[in-house]
Amino acid sequence: MEYLDIDTLSSLQNHLAKLTGLYLALYGERGNLIMPPVNENKLLSSLKALSKGRDEYQSFVKINSEKALQRTDISFLKGPGEQYHFFMPIRIEKSVFIVVGGGVFVSAADCDTFSKTAGAAYGFMPDQQKALLQETRIKDYAELQDTARYIRLIFTLGLQVSNKGTFLEKRYRLMKTVFSLVSEIQLEKQAAEIYDILVDMILFLFNTESIGVMLRDTTVFKPHKSAGKFRDHLQSLPLQATGLLSEVIAKKKPFYSESVMDILRLGFSEKITSLHVFPIISEDKVIGLLNIYNSVLSQEDADVIFETCKMMGNCLRIVELQETYQKCQKEIDILSTAASRLIPVKEPDMLYETILDMSVYLTEAEKGSLMLVGEDTAYLTIKAAKGINRRLLTDIRIRAGEGIAGWVFREGVPLVMEDIEKNEWGFPKRHKYRTGSFISIPLKLDEKTIGVLNISDKISGEVFSAEDMALISSFASYATIALERSTYYTLAGHLKELSVTDSLTGLFNRRYFEERFFEELNRSDRHNLSFSLAMIDIDDFKLFNDSEGHLAGDEILKSIANISKDCLRISDVIARFGGEEFAVIMPQTEKEEAILVSERIRKSIKEQIPGTWSVFPKKAITVSIGVATFPYDGKERKELIRNADKALYMAKMEGKDRTVLWQSKA
Repeated sequence: MEYLDIDTLSSLQNHLAKLTGLYLALYGERGNLIMPPVNENKLLSSLKALSKGRDEYQSFVKINSEKALQRTDISFLKGPGEQYHFFMPIRIEKSVFIVVGGGVFVSAADCDTFSKTAGAAYGFMPDQQKALLQETRIKDYAELQDTARYIRLIFTLGLQVSNKGTFLEKRYRLMKTVFSLVSEIQLEKQAAEIYDILVDMILFLFNTESIGVMLRDTTVFKPHKSAGKFRDHLQSLPLQATGLLSEVIAKKKPFYSESVMDILRLGFSEKITSLHVFPIISEDKVIGLLNIYNSVLSQEDADVIFETCKMMGNCLRIVELQETYQKCQKEIDILSTAASRLIPVKEPDMLYETILDMSVYLTEAEKGSLMLVGEDTAYLTIKAAKGINRRLLTDIRIRAGEGIAGWVFREGVPLVMEDIEKNEWGFPKRHKYRTGSFISIPLKLDEKTIGVLNISDKISGEVFSAEDMALISSFASYATIALERSTYYTLAGHLKELSVTDSLTGLFNRRYFEERFFEELNRSDRHNLSFSLAMIDIDDFKLFNDSEGHLAGDEILKSIANISKDCLRISDVIARFGGEEFAVIMPQTEKEEAILVSERIRKSIKEQIPGTWSVFPKKAITVSIGVATFPYDGKERKELIRNADKALYMAKMEGKDRTVLWQSKA
């Protein structure tokens, strides 16, 4: 090309990179860099800052840019650091350009690969990897393809405009204005504000007589905002999604008509003499229409407006995803806080009160009750109550199917009601409550219902929503697990009668370990959960016994048992496996967390046992620990224990006093 307006193309490059969240660079057909990359994510920038990463990236770009010159379609390739990049050839007259961009993960699996292997290969430390991954996007592969096609279209137009001059000058200026306006849209805005911006922008730039945005509500398009000469008329006129509009929905293409019959059939008055309809598309669905009335548009103008509608659809999708993310993040934070309140509570009565307190807190309610079924009866009894006189409820027993709680218990399904006076089940009115709205949730352990959680009377006086139901249902899952764990602790007092404790250390013995291990293996397999096993062995314990005597050795075993128990969580199980070896079962625990727990045990033992011996040559008692995780390191009992033992052996061979995580070969 004889001339390129680099300043304008650079502005376009920056706007597109900002809008799409991807880095972009432009190369010539000889491999020369015309416009350097902009908007690189920190992971890619950090990788290129390293000698190995820079060399691999440059080679990757050079090889695939040369290949792209021979192609007509866009290439999507995984590059250094497990991120995907695209190479798009753009032919303008006799010249070829290559736009290179992307730099995103297309799946969580790629993230995991980088975290586990690729990151370390480039010299990234674990903390550095974690920080980089937190700021790196995961973009659906299909979405990446759609975005790349959109970038190609815009870049092609930009390059054409840059080279041609007067013929496309007006269109170029128009596009530049549109892109500038779109790129300045703040994603914190609500969807309604984005529609308003679209109407104002098109009305101003294209000097239309009348314009309106209509939003889809199942089979009807309802006016959202209208402007221009016939604003009042258009704002009060909904359209049925039938006839010509059904074709727009099916084809997802613009429509234009000057037919009086077509326009009248849609429901417009004779004031409307021509109609342009542009679909607003998000997630491949027509969610709205941009209608332009009584205005003459060139094909070029119509194309720009349609592309603008597409961009607005992308903006709306981003806003929707951001709102969903923020909502989910808020719920996760709330549930995490709530669950953390349950973890340290072991005593049943205190756990009941904590579960109920957190439930009414999460739903912003005044009253509630927790009911559990008795061990030897089918009756529900109240274990905790809030906002209700507990003494009045002491002797209440509810049969399955009796009242609201009994119905929920029998059916095993949750119930949320806006007004009990209008219920279809025939439940009686509840005069002792301030409002008629309530939530009743079954507490289920596997497929068995063990109780019911009842919440009523929102503090605000509003009705309980589907969001309240979803939040409290998620919390109920945590509560059920906590109740199950509490049951284990309640049974702990009877375990000696069953001969499952080690007489010296007070820990569970090998017999109980085998039973509990078998249960956890089956439970984790059934529910697709993970759990970790740690094997602990005292370093040089035979030497200690020979030096200090067996009585001193017994005291060391007791100390290690007590210290280890204090380091564990409520759900963890520790047993004396044999001699100087201990085993820890950590339910629902991934490798990273298992390492943290094991290291806490190892360091505490080393620091807390006083060195009162006289002959033993070491300054401190230390342990070596091997960790294996189900299902990654074994799906069968023998395999998992064997791999944990192998990791323990490696810890011994590497110098003792350390924790080694078993790494299964791929």
